[in-house]
Amino acid sequence: MFSLRADDGDDTRLGFFSDIRDFFTGHEDALSEFDPEADVDGEDRGCWLSPRLIGPDAPGALRRALHPEGGSGDDPVNVWIDLHDTTGRTIGSYFAGAVTLERWEEEEGGTAVATLSCWLASLPEAGAHEVWKAWSRRSPTAVNDWVSLPIGQREGWLEVARKYLGAAGKVNPRREQYTLDGANISDVASFYCAIGEAMNGPGGYYGSNLAALDDCLFGGFGPAAPFRLVWESSEVAADMLGGLPAYHPNASVLDLIVNCLERRGVTVEFA
Repeated sequence: MFSLRADDGDDTRLGFFSDIRDFFTGHEDALSEFDPEADVDGEDRGCWLSPRLIGPDAPGALRRALHPEGGSGDDPVNVWIDLHDTTGRTIGSYFAGAVTLERWEEEEGGTAVATLSCWLASLPEAGAHEVWKAWSRRSPTAVNDWVSLPIGQREGWLEVARKYLGAAGKVNPRREQYTLDGANISDVASFYCAIGEAMNGPGGYYGSNLAALDDCLFGGFGPAAPFRLVWESSEVAADMLGGLPAYHPNASVLDLIVNCLERRGVTVEFA
């Protein structure tokens, strides 16, 4: 379940809807941060989308907000697109700016479809849609739920873990030692899924790129360094991450990850 909430200081609710289409359309390969030819700065420039909201339950409120009386019919507004669990509780949000109502139509059976034009800071991950649906029914209670996702969709898991407002977003207290299960690390995104759960439990987040990992080591998203990290099944990471080029002389992706951890005072113990 989704809803629109006006960014007006009063958090005016503009209606709920059953689904959203043409919104989760992006894909940022976690490996791209190591590729100097990748368009890694593209998300900072923002993007325009035309998502379709399916079945608003308060179409009058939505149309009045986006086509206000006395307005030009295309006066833009800023909104939050909220995601809800099965009880109606908000579990995450995306900010959309300069929103206008481009089209209003009725599908077969009378379902309303509102097509918007809006600006987002970055494209929502394509793989995040199904993860949001799953977490709306039940947030992760066991580690490695992300392993069932195919490579290429785990970036969506990381996006949801970062934005999730429920129990899975809570952080663990600081300890002297943490254990990273490396048995399922089969791409770069897998490492971030695994270390998020090692540090913050099932569905936990602890960075999705080197810059975010470095920030987390200061304590913003969980325990701060220094601490000891016991990396179990490290041979899997050595085979996988160690073979990925980092476009640095004599350095692999694994090298840069370990250097990031050790630079902030983490003692990495390969087991």
